[in-house]
Amino acid sequence: MKTRLALLLHFIIVSSFLCTSAAAQQNPWDMKLPFKEATILYSITGSETGTETLSIKEYGKERAKRRTSTSKMMFMTTTTDQLEITNPDWIYTIDMKAGSGTKVTNPVKYILAEYDRLSAAEKETVNKNAKELGASALGGMQGSVSQNAANILGYDCDLVSMGGTNVYSIHGTDITLKSEMNTMGMNFSTVATSINQGSVADSMFAPPAGVPVTHDQEADEAAKAMAKSTIDTLKSPDASKKMKEQAASAMQQGQPAGDQQGVPAGQMDQETAQEMQKAMDAVKGLFGK
Repeated sequence: MKTRLALLLHFIIVSSFLCTSAAAQQNPWDMKLPFKEATILYSITGSETGTETLSIKEYGKERAKRRTSTSKMMFMTTTTDQLEITNPDWIYTIDMKAGSGTKVTNPVKYILAEYDRLSAAEKETVNKNAKELGASALGGMQGSVSQNAANILGYDCDLVSMGGTNVYSIHGTDITLKSEMNTMGMNFSTVATSINQGSVADSMFAPPAGVPVTHDQEADEAAKAMAKSTIDTLKSPDASKKMKEQAASAMQQGQPAGDQQGVPAGQMDQETAQEMQKAMDAVKGLFGK
């Protein structure tokens, strides 16, 4: 359920905002990072403590993120050892403790397929609507964007703030260098401590051998349907109204379900918080170009 929640939020947010940074490009979902290969190290502090490593290849088309941490809420202590691998075709989420994982089709693949089916005139309309709707839709969700709000490790970063979460990303990209969450009983930050632009081994971007991976086909079908709905919305004359309604609905679905999730109202467990953080990751830095 939480994976599908993250996909839903990812789609609504990415679809609303991603073109804003690249509307002048032929492919509005083609984002090129300022480095071809890199390894970024992060420190996690607060109610969750630990480290994170982000490995990047092919200007960001291939990524591997390993997060090891310990979190405390109420009287419970939870340890996390998670590997997330992203390539143009798949997103793998591996629980290294359990020795198992899931994979879903990269949602951008579906939205690219829908975009490529459009006529030249429809593509122009989609780009125009996305550019106009991005900032206003974020404002409708009580969010804001500040370009070049900080310099972190030598990189100018844009700030996206929404719902108690602040995300600083390299200008015009989706690479986070600092994120802070203070909402629903969770208070932690993830801050980049170093960026190494040396080469990264290909083995970093493959699921660990011997770990069974299940294909979440239900999430795939949901993502495919959302891709079509999103492009249909962006090419329509009343795109503004439709997109704001979708954004509001996504945020409403993102609220913790209280007793339904076994979490007291006003609190959020670590896994849900991380899923919401993934959704926020879709917003970060996409207003800079």
